[in-house]
Amino acid sequence: MSEISRRLDFLVERLRTAYDGIGHSSGRPYVYFVYPPEQELAVRRLVDESLRDDGILCYHHIDLLPLTIESLAGQEKKRQELLNDPTKGAAVAIVRLWARALGKAIAKRLEHECQGRPVVVLRGLAALHPLGNPTSLMEALAEQEPRDPKTNRIVPIVLLVPGTRPAQTSRTYLFLGLERLRLEFYRGEEA
Repeated sequence: MSEISRRLDFLVERLRTAYDGIGHSSGRPYVYFVYPPEQELAVRRLVDESLRDDGILCYHHIDLLPLTIESLAGQEKKRQELLNDPTKGAAVAIVRLWARALGKAIAKRLEHECQGRPVVVLRGLAALHPLGNPTSLMEALAEQEPRDPKTNRIVPIVLLVPGTRPAQTSRTYLFLGLERLRLEFYRGEEA
């Protein structure tokens, strides 16, 4: 846990000191924080302690589990039809639906006045499996570019990704620690 705590401290310091520079090298201000899936509860606790409003930064935490459930509520029949017909691209359609719902949730959170520069923190990304993953979600969200309503600047998004980082790789992660879910960061950087 001390390694995760150290990485969170580094993330907070990076957000404080290089806020405007996040995403310049990758094209999007997405920061992937990959951690072992079995440490989910401990990471949530540490994140709650570390990523708190401090006058410099204002954190907006969004849990994807309720968001994914709510966005499909009342559409069970349509969802089942999409899933039963692979030619309709159900997974892509559902991930885009989730991205639209996430974009709205982010915009709503950013409307609330707070002290400091806004940072969105996404948790509960395991809810995307098996239809999506953090990379596909961020690719779909990129079309909306969530912006700070006060400055009109794109807001940094921290993704808390349950997974592992393969040794000697760059910009690669195994979502949920599964080799078959080897993915690249979508135009983001690692924390």
